[in-house]
Amino acid sequence: MATAQRFRRAARGIIGVGHLLVGGAALVFAGVMIVAGADSGAELGGVVLPLGVLLALAAGVFTYTAAMVLRPGRRDRHRPSLILSIVELVAGATLASGVIVAVQSYGDPWRSPLLPPSVLLVALGLAGLVLEVSEPMTASPTH
Repeated sequence: MATAQRFRRAARGIIGVGHLLVGGAALVFAGVMIVAGADSGAELGGVVLPLGVLLALAAGVFTYTAAMVLRPGRRDRHRPSLILSIVELVAGATLASGVIVAVQSYGDPWRSPLLPPSVLLVALGLAGLVLEVSEPMTASPTH
């Protein structure tokens, strides 16, 4: 029993670090979009800049939530980690649909730059979802 609890704790920590890395990568991507959209010669600057700012806000909230899940001593980690896993699963499925569209145009799925992030997001989202759903719900303390 203690081994299973240690395994769950280790798996939860690894998935939490994965959440944090996804949030950091999204912040970097948003920063690149903001810099590219703010360039005076950017043809799509009016589209890329606002989307970059919106992505930066969403990535900031995601990263903050991931950091709060990783904090030691936090009791209610179940719900935020579950929400982060669902967001990663949806983002990975969206990127996977982009891979499908790209494969239709040039035929070779291994050449798609969307393949690695979509696989990683789906894998991390599914792992977190399975871990959180299989976790027995503990009763919250009453006042």
